[in-house]
Amino acid sequence: MERVSRRALLAAGSGAALASAVIGGGVAAAQGTRPPGQPLSDWIERYVIVTEAANSKSARPSTAGSGAPTGPAYYTGLIYRDSDVSGGSVTGANSVGRFRLTGWVYGGGAVPQMVGVGSFDIAGRGKISVTGASGPVGSLAVSGGTGEFAGVAGELRLANLTPGGGLTLIAEFNLLGDTGGR
Repeated sequence: MERVSRRALLAAGSGAALASAVIGGGVAAAQGTRPPGQPLSDWIERYVIVTEAANSKSARPSTAGSGAPTGPAYYTGLIYRDSDVSGGSVTGANSVGRFRLTGWVYGGGAVPQMVGVGSFDIAGRGKISVTGASGPVGSLAVSGGTGEFAGVAGELRLANLTPGGGLTLIAEFNLLGDTGGR
């Protein structure tokens, strides 16, 4: 995945300031604030994850039409490069790792809302750990990592790739580099 330079991020921030001047401060104000000198993100990693239904478990049965069942759950599956997947189909694509998520699902739907922990093991690069509560937008906090991802923090955003829900999701990691002392 391509890293985003700080210069490119500063240029993008200038665009937000220009948009604010043209259309009003409401849109730019929604961007949030950060201390001076700290980047919004160091880089973005984007993958497609496919849940293995046979190896993923829930303590409660699924109710018709509500997506994932609520209660304790464990999800596992394979990770693919975003560029290797076409229209949600991973046919012929090679996996670049595995993911594992465990927690309590409190809301069903296309992307289950849950409180939990997980790990994304990217072969030859390291692991990314996530934790917290995902809201209706499917977001978890990045709590650390190993290898190339040692000392990272940030956010994992999940979105369904297949219409109407399914087992194939986009996983986008918005990562901050060595965050010790920030």
